[in-house]
Amino acid sequence: MILVEGLRVTYQTAGGPVAALGGVSFRVAAGETCCVIGSSGCGKSTLLSVLAGLIPDFAGKVLVAGAPVAPGRRQTALILQDYGLLPWKNVFANVALGLEIRKVPRPEREARVNRLLRELGLYEYRRLYPAQLSGGQRQRVAIARALALEPDLLLMDEPFSSLDALTREALQESLREIWTRTRCTIVLVTHSIEEAVFLGRQIIVLSPRPGRVVAALPNPGAGRQDWRRDPEFLRLCSFLREKLAVGAAAPGTAAAGRR
Repeated sequence: MILVEGLRVTYQTAGGPVAALGGVSFRVAAGETCCVIGSSGCGKSTLLSVLAGLIPDFAGKVLVAGAPVAPGRRQTALILQDYGLLPWKNVFANVALGLEIRKVPRPEREARVNRLLRELGLYEYRRLYPAQLSGGQRQRVAIARALALEPDLLLMDEPFSSLDALTREALQESLREIWTRTRCTIVLVTHSIEEAVFLGRQIIVLSPRPGRVVAALPNPGAGRQDWRRDPEFLRLCSFLREKLAVGAAAPGTAAAGRR
């Protein structure tokens, strides 16, 4: 689904050029989940914006579903940290927005939205507005709006970072269930080691800016409901902490996997 080779992104600022990504390479198979983790400012969000087609000015090779990445790809959905909900539209209208823009017939639109609202526990809130919802409920609305478009690639930029621990874990479980059911390819940017290990069947560790891949770890246990209770889960969390520390000390060293 995703192929990235030698990706470099440099921003032009008043103080001169700033390198955000310094030669990133990795691939994600169709139907897999990938979590990208690293320190603040390492280029995680920049990488996601490139995959979404929002940053056309880059060096290197980026393919999505075998085609060069481009803006406006209809099968790609992006969920941002601030939810991006329209405050003057209720839950139903926010979830239906993309379908309305694409002129999906009303009966199909209503059936698809109502199904998603029920699956995500939002149906009873469908007439409420974002200001009347909790943070976790607003994030569920954002996820429902993205899934309503039936994407084959879901990009998520730290979607749960502002939530309390219990709500965050509940939404991680919801996302795991969504992936199990749809097998949509998911790339999720996060600061949380535990979140990356729970959700990412592949984990990409970036060095501090300019971001480079210091590790690309297979994580086949992700997707299991009992994965958090497995001793291997804790071992991989500890391994990632070590990798992040090594990456901060000596960025630019790539690792194909864990030992």
